[in-house]
Amino acid sequence: MPPALPKLLCVEPSATQQAIIRGIAGRHQLEVIVCKGEAEALSLLDQQFCVMLVANELQDGDSFQLIESVRLSLEHATLPIAFISGSVDRALAYNAMNAGATEVFMRDDLSALDEFIAGCAGAPLESFESGGTVLLVEDSESHAEYVAHLCAMLGLHVEKCKDVQTALNLYRPRKYQLAIVDVVLNDIQSGITLVRRIRQNHQSRQPILVMSGYDDLPRRLLALKSGADDFISKPFSPEEFVWRVKKVLRSYAGHDRRETALPLVSEAMGHDFMHALSPREREIAAQILAGSSDKQIARDLGISYWTVRSHIEQIFTKTGALNRRDLMARFIGK
Repeated sequence: MPPALPKLLCVEPSATQQAIIRGIAGRHQLEVIVCKGEAEALSLLDQQFCVMLVANELQDGDSFQLIESVRLSLEHATLPIAFISGSVDRALAYNAMNAGATEVFMRDDLSALDEFIAGCAGAPLESFESGGTVLLVEDSESHAEYVAHLCAMLGLHVEKCKDVQTALNLYRPRKYQLAIVDVVLNDIQSGITLVRRIRQNHQSRQPILVMSGYDDLPRRLLALKSGADDFISKPFSPEEFVWRVKKVLRSYAGHDRRETALPLVSEAMGHDFMHALSPREREIAAQILAGSSDKQIARDLGISYWTVRSHIEQIFTKTGALNRRDLMARFIGK
């Protein structure tokens, strides 16, 4: 039996537009699931989709509310969503982006929509195995409970502590699937010191996600150079946290396979790996190497936060980089 095709969810009441989407999806070997309104679309989310298209005007329900509902679902927080509008309305586009749309397209801009769908069709379907234990180092009780709640929704058990020494006493290779570390602790030593000590004392490469209320460039660079795999700025939304945790864990789950496979870009190429990227990906890669956050990149380039995330996934895939720190190492040839 041939493998099942990736699925595209099209929420569109117009039969004409449905036919157009089917034609585009067929060229990229996608199965199209069609519905006309918010309620039916939400009922279909027990399936796995590689991309979702939402029309501005639905047969029932509200398109913005539908996008927000999808984004608040931990299972679909990172799903690419295209909002399709019949008019050039900046306020409408802003509201769609604010609701969580990845991109906004005009109905008659079929070439841009085709390119977007092609990119989603070429990306691997997200896979995430729940289970495992997280070491959470956070001195704020309320924020620790918030993070623990999000981890629990992902099927991850959490062990909490408040200081560096306790964390070092708890940490053992392969004991934790992930360490989540706050930078500023009620302790003489910072979370960055903990990251550095773990990387110096243990050869195993369990991922580390650093979080901080400070979104300044020096702190971000220091965390990454010390061995953190990613950095998230507080306060953060549930969907951003889920996206970063899944991204880090997927990267580590697939790292051994990538190490034995033929790399897309040789590490020896150093900064020449930029030639393997699209112009937009090169822009974003340059900002990553400069230490910019995803939010800052989105602001600087005038694109959505979700678009930045999608491009970063492609940059890591094309370069073979495990994470931001690994991308930096490849760029400087180390």
